[in-house]
Amino acid sequence: MINRVNFRFLAATGLLVLTFALTGCQGEEIPGRRCGLVVDATSFARNTDVPEKVKKSVPLFLSDCALVSFAVITGSVAQSNCRHSPMNLVATSRDSQNDNPVRAKQINQARKVEAMSVMDELMTCAKTETKPPGSDVIGAILDARLKASSVGEPAHLMIISDMANRTEELDLYKADISSLNVRNNIISAIKASNRLPNLAESTVQIIGFGIKVTPEKVRQQQLLEFWQEFFAAAGCRQPTFL
Repeated sequence: MINRVNFRFLAATGLLVLTFALTGCQGEEIPGRRCGLVVDATSFARNTDVPEKVKKSVPLFLSDCALVSFAVITGSVAQSNCRHSPMNLVATSRDSQNDNPVRAKQINQARKVEAMSVMDELMTCAKTETKPPGSDVIGAILDARLKASSVGEPAHLMIISDMANRTEELDLYKADISSLNVRNNIISAIKASNRLPNLAESTVQIIGFGIKVTPEKVRQQQLLEFWQEFFAAAGCRQPTFL
């Protein structure tokens, strides 16, 4: 049976539905790394060249992934229509008859190209969504994590964002994050609302951190410390800021 992945996005003329076919055998376990790709479509996308960052960084990231989930940072990830199911990136025995390595390599390469195309479509979709305003970074991380793998299985995330979360829950442009105690209280509240992802044994790469968020060096350091403490509370190894 052929798996189907549905992608819906709002276009200027209405709701457009695109369907992509994945040729993996339903129920066949796909070994390898479970990955999540998170890209910021809010003010960050206006302040920097996001397509260039995706082009330069994502292909190498995907090269070690067997499956990738997608999340776009908008004002509210939960309310967004810009979604796509996770994609298998490696050929299965069903795809490559007689386990032909040449055919399997072609399939793997084609699927990674398709994954890049999906993220581009999601970013285009997000430009149509102006409400609610803000930047739900935490929601996107949680969404990508939940879709990437089952609970207890590590996920490997790449986040292309300034990490300036701006929601009713937490506005990092204005929130007091000046001390460890204050930051811990914020993170505890996020955990209490079931918004802290389980990132045990996972890795996180962040590209674009802090771009044009604040010119104040002290505030920049506080933002860095907040996210380091956030990911530590999530059980993650220290994130890599690229």
